[in-house]
Amino acid sequence: MNEEDLYEDDGQEGAEKGPGLIEVIFTYLKYWYWFLISLTIFLVIGYFYVKIQVPQYSTQAQILIKDNSKQLTDQVVFEELNITPPGSTVDNEILILRSPTLVEVTIKELDLQTSYYAKGPLNDRILYSNVPAKIEVIQPSDKTYSVDWPVQLSNNSEALFDGKRVSLGAPVNTPAGVIKITVNRLSFSTIPYFVKFSKVGDVAGEYINKTGVAPVAKGSNILLLTTENAVPKRGEDFLNKLIKNYITASTDDKTKNITSAVNFINDRIKELAIELDAENKNVENFKISNNITDLSKESEDIYKHISSNDERVAEIDLELNILRNIESFLARTDNVDVTQPSMIGLTESTVTGQVAQLADLLLKKKNLLTTVPETNPLIVSINDQILSLKQTLSGTIKTVRSNLLLSQRTLKQQSANFTGQLKNVPIKERQLLDVMRNQGVKNTLFNFLLQKREETQLTLASNTSDVRIINAASTGGKPIKPVKSSLYMIFFALGLGIPFGVVFIKEMLNNTVRRRSDIIKATKVPVIAQISHSDDIDPLTIVSKPKSIIAEQIRALRTNLDFLVPGPGPKALLFTSAHSGEGKSFISLNLGASLASTGKKVIILELDLRKPKLLSTLGLDKRTGLSDYLIGKIDYKDIVRKVPQQENFYLIESGTIPPNPAEILMGKYLQQLITELRKEYDYILIDAPPIGLVTDAQILSQYADITFFLVRHNFTRKDQIELVNELNRKKIFRNMNIIFNSIDTSSFGYGYRYDYSYYGEQPRGNKGLMRFFKRSGKK
Repeated sequence: MNEEDLYEDDGQEGAEKGPGLIEVIFTYLKYWYWFLISLTIFLVIGYFYVKIQVPQYSTQAQILIKDNSKQLTDQVVFEELNITPPGSTVDNEILILRSPTLVEVTIKELDLQTSYYAKGPLNDRILYSNVPAKIEVIQPSDKTYSVDWPVQLSNNSEALFDGKRVSLGAPVNTPAGVIKITVNRLSFSTIPYFVKFSKVGDVAGEYINKTGVAPVAKGSNILLLTTENAVPKRGEDFLNKLIKNYITASTDDKTKNITSAVNFINDRIKELAIELDAENKNVENFKISNNITDLSKESEDIYKHISSNDERVAEIDLELNILRNIESFLARTDNVDVTQPSMIGLTESTVTGQVAQLADLLLKKKNLLTTVPETNPLIVSINDQILSLKQTLSGTIKTVRSNLLLSQRTLKQQSANFTGQLKNVPIKERQLLDVMRNQGVKNTLFNFLLQKREETQLTLASNTSDVRIINAASTGGKPIKPVKSSLYMIFFALGLGIPFGVVFIKEMLNNTVRRRSDIIKATKVPVIAQISHSDDIDPLTIVSKPKSIIAEQIRALRTNLDFLVPGPGPKALLFTSAHSGEGKSFISLNLGASLASTGKKVIILELDLRKPKLLSTLGLDKRTGLSDYLIGKIDYKDIVRKVPQQENFYLIESGTIPPNPAEILMGKYLQQLITELRKEYDYILIDAPPIGLVTDAQILSQYADITFFLVRHNFTRKDQIELVNELNRKKIFRNMNIIFNSIDTSSFGYGYRYDYSYYGEQPRGNKGLMRFFKRSGKK
């Protein structure tokens, strides 16, 4: 069996496997102290962050909207736009409640554009009803809204404003403009505090963003109003005042139309009263001058018929006049803010119904325009509805007018017939009938208008809002913000997430070899051994701690040597790596000591003439060595030294560092030395320089039976494994194998990991914060 057979299956298996879940978990667990530090810092920050937050309270109120809206006749436009029609009273009332106009009025009445606060140790304390003195801006300056102004009452007549003494109760000129300070007798205090002036529109925008209006259930006419505020009383005052102003605005809209009708009736009654008075005098004067006291039975009957027709003709004239007013109203393009014409006296229900629908649409358009522009799809849709309804109403008016004119002609014809019968009546009675006829028409119309005025005034007196308050504004006892648990969870996540991210990026940018599969993917050179990391400063761990895991791994490597070069005879082993610090000296020393412990005679040559480490590692004093022998100055037996810690283990140190190591190694003496040592020693271990920097190791490769290339965990770069592949393809080194060295088994779980307690050791933890950036430890 050769080494390719021995490691081929294992290599394939390792090549297919990436880092497993356990390995990933251990990769992060090795930085547990960073997670602990970060978590502690962020939780402390989170604690103080929660403390400095101003609590926000939720205030709620409920109102009932009485839905008196009428069903719209034309829904085609909305169906084509695939949007919800704006005919729902509740939807429009929600827009009105959150309209800037209504909210700004509320802000002004409550003076919420001016806020007060006092400085606290962690956060500011907001003052509302307990403010010592309220300040009114009469004339702002260019600095009024840019800074917060300090205020402190000195006494009942003076205060310090922005550090200057000013009088109370009267307008004063300050850097904030002309202001007036009014002391609050109920909460007088000399504590210093600050006042912040804001523009009404800006404050209204903030309150609109914090205020929600929605039905309590789908299809319900009960609206739930909510707002958030740092001061519960201020939130309650805002909602209550908002509802009050909304009810007032709603009632005013209805009152406006009724008042218009009353004014129209009153004006007409005044005119008729004058005309009726004149007609009464005419009748009275005619009777006196002609000595007539009463009409005959025949004349009275004719008069009754004529009066009845005249009354109906007068009513038709009134209706025709109303129709003309409606047509004038329809002809206007800017009738959103125009009062609709009076319908008093119009008996045609179709026209009155359509006018009411048109008025409803115009009111909805007016309300929507307070929150959305003319180009909004809802406004465009309502405009289409208005245009369609106007066209329908125009057609209806033409039909109604035609019917009224027909009735009027019929009535006039009947009156003409009755007038013809007057020829048989005596001339004086006929003249009296003419006078009384005019009086009767005026009197009937006058009585009709008086009745309608009473009805309209009763309607005005009983005018109430379509809104009823179900629950006045109230605030819950506990703040809704900040949500402490959520904030702590956020800071907890940050405390874990930031070190996790740093470790993730660090691991992603780490181009070093961290697992055996990294080696197997890059080269076919077999991994003959895997040696764990050790922080032990003793260079001969196998001697000082024979039951340690490293000692067991070295013995496993020693056993594998028989598979690499089977058969008897001396064997030369070459140890090299890509760079210095990958553990050549440590592995060669411990493998040599392990071989010597079996009774084999072993010698190690310190042939890294440029940067030798063996002697300093063992703590031996420096003498003459290989560099002196290789230039022919001394015999090799004079420089052989015994390693004191282990029997049968010998050392030839490097000696004086020469200026031309490569040339010396290429001389005849090295070959003679290896030949002589093969006669005397069972194993010759050659501690060679790194191959990534100089060519010394390649010169020494001709004398080696086995070459061990050291790859150090989390130290050797992955691209340097390509160098091993290249050297193996060119057959520069004989019988090349890789030793995966200094594996930190506490970092992640390898499948081969041993039980430390079995060998008399305990698992190691991290040895300091510096290992986060660079691992240390001698190999």
